[in-house]
Amino acid sequence: MDGEFACPECGQTVKVRRAGPGRQVRCEFCNSLLEVPFLPRVDGAWRRKRFERPRWVPWAWWGVALALMGIIATAAIQTLIRGERAGRTRAIERLIASSKAHEAEGRLDLALIDLDSALEVAPTTDVPVEAPEAIRERRRGLARRDVHQVLGKLKSDGRDSQSLGDWLNLVARVGADRDLAPVRKDVEARFVETLQLWIDDLAARAAREPNPTAALALCGEGADLAGHLSQPDRGLALERFRTIAANLVDRRGVAIDVVPGAYILGTPAGYERAFQAMIVEALRSKGYLAPPATARWRDLWSNPPYRFGYAIRESQEGTYLGTQNRLSRIEVQLALHDRGREIFKTTPHARTIVPVPGLPSYLAGRLALSQDRVDEAEKMLYDDAFSQVRDKFQHSLANLPACPAANPSASLGGR
Repeated sequence: MDGEFACPECGQTVKVRRAGPGRQVRCEFCNSLLEVPFLPRVDGAWRRKRFERPRWVPWAWWGVALALMGIIATAAIQTLIRGERAGRTRAIERLIASSKAHEAEGRLDLALIDLDSALEVAPTTDVPVEAPEAIRERRRGLARRDVHQVLGKLKSDGRDSQSLGDWLNLVARVGADRDLAPVRKDVEARFVETLQLWIDDLAARAAREPNPTAALALCGEGADLAGHLSQPDRGLALERFRTIAANLVDRRGVAIDVVPGAYILGTPAGYERAFQAMIVEALRSKGYLAPPATARWRDLWSNPPYRFGYAIRESQEGTYLGTQNRLSRIEVQLALHDRGREIFKTTPHARTIVPVPGLPSYLAGRLALSQDRVDEAEKMLYDDAFSQVRDKFQHSLANLPACPAANPSASLGGR
C-alpha cells in the first residue's frame, strides 16, 4: 500500500508506494537514505505541518516592542527635562528683572524677595543666568539696605509698642540670615534701647493712671515687654512693675471671699458663675482693684485693704398650690470691709412666686396636678427664686460705696 512519513532529518514528507516496513528509500529534499517505518492504516490523510514558527519568535517581537517603547519614553523624558530647565531659566531671568525693577522703585523688601526666589531656583538648572557670586553680592547689599530701611521706619514709630511684632521679626531675621551678621549686634542693641523706652513710658503712665484697673493693665503690658529682655535687665523691669502693682493693691486692692453657706438645690460653683463677673464689674466701677484673671501677681491680694464677701443660705418653706412640692427661699448676705471694719452690708433675698409667672400652661397644669413630690417641679420653683435673687444681688452691688482711697491726684506708682 502507499503511504508517507516525515523525514527525521529535514522534516519533509516522504511518499512511498507499496511501502513495507524495513524498506529503504531516499528523501528527495535532503537526499538522506531512510528506512521505511511501520505505517498503520488510518482513515483519512495524515499530514504533518511542514513549517512551524519557533517559540522564540514572539518573545523576540516583544523585546523589540519594549526596546522601542523605552527609546520613545527616554526621548520624551529628555524633552520634558529640557523644557522644564528652560522654563526655570526663564523664571530666574524674570525674577532678577523684577528684583531690579523693585529696587529702582525703592521697594527693597520686594526686590529682596524676588532675588531670594531666583537663588532658590538657580541650583535646579544647569544654565547659568548670571554670575552666582555677583547675584549673592547683590543680595547681601539689598538685605543690609533693607534692614536699615526697616530700622528707619521703626524709629519713626517712636514710643508706640504696637510695632513690637515688627521688631521681633527684624531681630529674628538678622539672627537667621548670615548676610546680616555684621548688623546683628546693632539691631539687637537698638531693640533693647527701644524696649527700655517703652517700659519707661508704660511705668510712667501706670503711675499717673487714676483708674487702678487700667494702671494694672499697663503694668501687665510692661511685664510682657520685659520678657523680651535678657538678664539682669529683665528681672529689674519685672520688679519695677511688680512694685507699682503692689502699691496699687495696697491702696485699692479688694479680695473676693465666698463665705460657707447652706445649699439645697444650688451649688457654690453655680453661684460663683452667676455672681463673679457682676461682683468684679461692680467693684471696678467703684474704684476698687479686683484680682486679675491671670496668675500674675495674684499673691499681692493675700492681704489687701478691702475684702468683699458673700454667703448663700438656701431653704425650702411652704408648698406650691397645695401640692407636696416645696417652695425655695434664697438669702444672700453681702458685706464689704475696710481693713477689718465693716463699711457696707445688705441681705437680698427671694422666694418662689406663687403662681410662678410666665409658666407655660402645660407645665402649670402638670405642676398643679402632681400630688407627689417631684424633683423636676421643685427645680423649677428653685429656678424662679434664683432668677429673682440674682437681679436683687446685682441691684445691691450698685449701692456699694466708692473706694475711700480713690483720689485722682494721688501718685499710684513708683520705680
